[in-house]
Amino acid sequence: MKVNKAKELVSKGREFLKKGDFRAAEKAFAAALEEDDAIPVRNNLALAIFMAGEPRRALEILEPYLDPEKGDAGANPYTFALAARIHCSLGQEEQARRHLRQAVQSFEAGLSVLGRRLENVPHSFREYTVAIMHAAACLRDYQQVYDLYRRWEIYHVSWENKYMAAAACFNLGRYKQAATLFSSLAQVHRSFSMMQQVAFLVERGVIPPFEIGCEPYLHEIIQKMFKEAATSEEARRRYTQEGLFRMALLSALMEDEGSKTAELAVHTLVYYGGEWGEKLGRQVLEYPGFSASLKIAAAEALIARGVLREDEPIPMFIDGERRLVKLKKTEVIMEPDEELDRIVDRALQLKKEGQIDEAMKLLEDIYQQGKFYPRAMLDLANLLRQKGELEKALGIMKILEDVDPDNPVFLFNLSSLMLQMREIGKAREYLDRIDDEEFKKEYNEKFKILEREIERYESVVRLPEMFMRAYEEDERRKIEEKPLPVDAPLSRGLKNMPAHWLEGACIYYGFEPARQRRQREEQLRQFLSRRDNLEKAVGELEEEERELLKYLLQRGGWSRLNAVTRKFGSLEGDGYFWQEREPESLLGFLWSLGLVMVGKATLEGRRVKIATIPLELRQPLREILGV
Repeated sequence: MKVNKAKELVSKGREFLKKGDFRAAEKAFAAALEEDDAIPVRNNLALAIFMAGEPRRALEILEPYLDPEKGDAGANPYTFALAARIHCSLGQEEQARRHLRQAVQSFEAGLSVLGRRLENVPHSFREYTVAIMHAAACLRDYQQVYDLYRRWEIYHVSWENKYMAAAACFNLGRYKQAATLFSSLAQVHRSFSMMQQVAFLVERGVIPPFEIGCEPYLHEIIQKMFKEAATSEEARRRYTQEGLFRMALLSALMEDEGSKTAELAVHTLVYYGGEWGEKLGRQVLEYPGFSASLKIAAAEALIARGVLREDEPIPMFIDGERRLVKLKKTEVIMEPDEELDRIVDRALQLKKEGQIDEAMKLLEDIYQQGKFYPRAMLDLANLLRQKGELEKALGIMKILEDVDPDNPVFLFNLSSLMLQMREIGKAREYLDRIDDEEFKKEYNEKFKILEREIERYESVVRLPEMFMRAYEEDERRKIEEKPLPVDAPLSRGLKNMPAHWLEGACIYYGFEPARQRRQREEQLRQFLSRRDNLEKAVGELEEEERELLKYLLQRGGWSRLNAVTRKFGSLEGDGYFWQEREPESLLGFLWSLGLVMVGKATLEGRRVKIATIPLELRQPLREILGV
């Protein structure tokens, strides 16, 4: 009964840990320890106390099991790894490294006892690899982090192992390798695709090098940082010195370069980023791939820091050429101004008389005088739209949006402009942002006309997507129709796969795809022919995916496709461009990795579709899966 009660308390404690309530977790684990003085319970208690900010008291909980003279004290690899982290936080590097060595030795000893074969090593034991790599990361021993990742690659059970390896490569200056590892984590969270792009830009010298923490990347921590930075300049200044925050802001920039979020990210990094931020700012100005709006944001941050002078032209690369751009401050006049209103009224009269250029000149003169009067700028933007100068109109409308982001008049005109520019998604977005019911009532007819126009274009836009989906499905079905013997070797199955599928498989497995198709086939054949690689690949599969493999192995390694799809689902909707979007079906995903192949075989004089495991993979998979 005591053991059962201890289990309940440990379960509660872990829930509190997940929520960040470390004191409540401590109480639950302490109560569990009174019921059952087992090392996993003691580890959890020490972790809760450590996370609550009391490293020395956490060490006291572990110390009875850390004495090197007591080899049989019961400590497990996690005990030593946690002790290493705690000593590291106290600045006691020698003790931290000693416990890290003990953690590695303890894990290796456990593997030896278990026989090292993947199917003999329990999931719970394999989880220790995360804790041990984490301890090495705390010591900033990036080479060891990566070495441990490679050494125990077949035993990893968490994406965190791969993230720590990617971060270690990033910090070691192996940016291409880091990019490949980040890319293979894209299915965990889309931000890892952005981190891949950041790594490539650092490799190319576009973004100055910086260091990121190897500790598991937690999105909750990033969100907390963002919230604090949004309300506190001191937090912005502090966080911008941290690699994790820099990577998060750069990832946000990569995800939507044309957004206000991207501009704010650049300004924050440059203004608060110290010497690194100044280098980044200058690189943004010079790199042709960044938009003009990001360059302006970088320039404004450099001016605010005093690095550049406001009254001097700034060299930057815009629209394919180097230009000198002079920034100036403009007064925003929000209150009605009789004198300016008279000028605007005169401009509108000229517009009615067909004198568009003269009307525009009057409105532009207001701006040239250093005055930004929203009414004048809105009319100027609409005149520019009338003349077809849509990019200039958009520049003005974006400033109006910044000045008053919820103004229904500005949002309506932005929606109309986006429609004119055939940016249908953005037109819809701006229209949907209007929540002023009085405005909708007053401009009911115009509002309905704009909505109908957007709907009309949306229906047109969806047609190519429908055609594209149909095209993708058709192309994949052509691959399904290719001849494939039931006992086809891996090399035969890979020949049936399109080149971009091979590329996607290489990236998933963490190595750079070769340029030529034949070389990619050979890369994958050699990779999957190695038992340790195959064990690791199977270890990362979901339970349902492993069940599908077992189903085929129990039937001699292959089955008619219709029998497989009845039990595990069809390939419908999986598309074709798998290097960009992984298939969602169980069968499609295994096919994309080269573990299962689909094609047509001749059975009893008839050609039927089959799903088959490559011949040379069947026996090792039987052993790995225990079939």
